[in-house]
Amino acid sequence: MKVKNLISDMSALFKRWFHLRNVIIVSEHKVKHIPMSASIQLGGVMLVLVALSLLSYSAGSFMAARTALRQQGQALRSVASARVENEFATNYKSGSPDAPVSTVALSGLDNSVLVARIAELENKVVELKTANDVIVHRVQDKTAGRIDELENIIKQTGLNPEDLKKELSENKPEKAKRAHTAEDAATGGPYIEPSTLNMPPQTEEMFSTLDQYSVLKKLVSTLPLSYPIKNADEQSLFGRRIDPFNGHLAFHSGLDLAGPSDSLIYSTAAGTVISAGRNGAYGNCIDIDHGHGIVTRYGHLSQINVQEGQKVALGDVIGVQGSTGRATGPHLHYEVRYNDMPMNPKKFLETGEYALEE
Repeated sequence: MKVKNLISDMSALFKRWFHLRNVIIVSEHKVKHIPMSASIQLGGVMLVLVALSLLSYSAGSFMAARTALRQQGQALRSVASARVENEFATNYKSGSPDAPVSTVALSGLDNSVLVARIAELENKVVELKTANDVIVHRVQDKTAGRIDELENIIKQTGLNPEDLKKELSENKPEKAKRAHTAEDAATGGPYIEPSTLNMPPQTEEMFSTLDQYSVLKKLVSTLPLSYPIKNADEQSLFGRRIDPFNGHLAFHSGLDLAGPSDSLIYSTAAGTVISAGRNGAYGNCIDIDHGHGIVTRYGHLSQINVQEGQKVALGDVIGVQGSTGRATGPHLHYEVRYNDMPMNPKKFLETGEYALEE
């Protein structure tokens, strides 16, 4: 029974992380959707893990070979120095202190085994460097392609990937800032020779590319790309419209979605509730901060199920559809704001529907 439950849990975990996804490729005049099965996604993950393992092994072997080569060189110089000193002492005792010490050449030393070992290590270093370069290039190619895909996803929402990355780097957690301040006041740790930390430029570039991929993946995972209400009809789109109360031309800062009576409202991404209560024309309203300057707003609610400061996850129930505030009937007024400027929520929902299928 335990084995059966374990297999069931592993199967559920696999389906949760590796399910059918669509990768969206945007060209100048069309959008192409490429389905990615669970097996392809798993294969990609395994390929990256294998590449990183090979890279770690190659780097370790390279450093070991270089250290051994340095030690052999030191031993060779030590033997040569000892021979020179012995030759000089012999000449001095024989009454010929002016005998030319330079006549003692390395070629005259009995070091054929040592020289052969050095040559073997040099060849090993060349082989390791070649293998390392191949791995680095493969990882860079795969990662660069994925970076382009993630940047296209972000661009489809109307956001600028570079602005988001800058926002992420400038807004470090307060805990990290305190740690940096403490580091200025007290330092320590073992001494590590700088040369042991040096990496080839290609390897450093690869790690930089992997860091960039990690940042973009984190950014995409925090974007509000899911629907806040199920089985809803679009009542009023983002942009200019005729105001339903006075008939004048006005700007609509969100998307109106009307679902069945008492429809539940869901958080469209993980975040922190920064406002939950009455908010003028919005009626009962909730604002959720998703980081990087992105906030979602849910207005006209009949019921609020969260409170200010509460952490919410993607898909958490936060309220119930209503018609409070300046509304002509039950619906949800949904907004996505970036640095307090309203953006078109429709772009976020379309991106999530066709690119992520979360």
